[in-house]
Amino acid sequence: MINLLSSLESKLHNYEKTNEKIWVEPSMDFICKRTPDGLIKYVTPTVQSMLGYAPDEIIGKLYTLFVHAEDYKRIAEIAMPHGEEVCCLTYRIKRKDGVYIWVNSQISVSRHPESDEPLEFISVTTDVSAKIKAEHFILEYEKLNVVGQLAAGIAHEIKNPLTSLKGFIQLMKAGQELNHGYLSIMEEEIKRIESVSKELMLMAKPHKSDFKSYDINDLVDHAITLLMAEAAKKCIEITRRSTLEDGMFLCDGNKIKQVLVNLLMNAVDAMELPGEVTVVISKSGDELTIVVADTGKGIPQEDLDKIGKPFFTTKENGNGLGLMICYKIIEEHNGKINVKSSSKGTTFTIKLPVQRVACQRLLK
Repeated sequence: MINLLSSLESKLHNYEKTNEKIWVEPSMDFICKRTPDGLIKYVTPTVQSMLGYAPDEIIGKLYTLFVHAEDYKRIAEIAMPHGEEVCCLTYRIKRKDGVYIWVNSQISVSRHPESDEPLEFISVTTDVSAKIKAEHFILEYEKLNVVGQLAAGIAHEIKNPLTSLKGFIQLMKAGQELNHGYLSIMEEEIKRIESVSKELMLMAKPHKSDFKSYDINDLVDHAITLLMAEAAKKCIEITRRSTLEDGMFLCDGNKIKQVLVNLLMNAVDAMELPGEVTVVISKSGDELTIVVADTGKGIPQEDLDKIGKPFFTTKENGNGLGLMICYKIIEEHNGKINVKSSSKGTTFTIKLPVQRVACQRLLK
């Protein structure tokens, strides 16, 4: 309880306790107490302002009855950091009219002093629907911006195999026998076109968050596919090195791919001369590490702290939203991005949890 009060002091300073009831000054936040099994024991009257339920309509019910099924699956896999007694979860919750809204809950655990077993969960929940909608708009805008920048390179990447196909068809028309060697090459060229176009369509297509198991090796390869033509124009080689045979982890595959495409595009743009971009994938314990390093001119040291901030950019025609979105996506995955730079190049390091211990008791 002491930890809760210190962590949430700014939110709780206007609460008064009278006759075992908590009276809250006008606010859209509500406080909820529930058992380790998820049974709601108490909720402040402000829940009616946000969700439309009177307190007595909620007390005695399971908390999971109000959480969106897709979000329950996702946040059930989010770990509460070891040794911490407060965690933050963003998810959808159902109002009385049946509409789901996005909320953020700061959850504190009251534990038994001897066994350290959870006794009670206390959460302060805030409506963040407007913030989520704004972030979604920026995410889609930046995604389409990236697709637009890649369009010329993608067109060139598709044009080459199309030229090969046209040539082989003419050769086969001139011949009298079916040439299986030509057919094999044509099949490979068609697969190449299909691969590039598929990745571009997935990149541009709006989608909702979808956490599934993906192989990080495949996600990196897909991102590199989109950047190969752009890199080739500048004589830049993109290589991948991985120590993982099995790189499976839980994530939103399209969003992680968007992060990789943004970082690779920035790396290619940072090099004025022929060079190399290297993507290194490794794992230590339950932590996945992805390193994207270039041999460009680097970022000035005074600007490193500004990386990832909205509208800060070192590009002449940039808007600073790309890296901001990258940081936000990795944050949603409970990960971190670090950046180091010198005159010999820039290195972005992504750290992601691979196996996240489910915070099941918070959500039951």
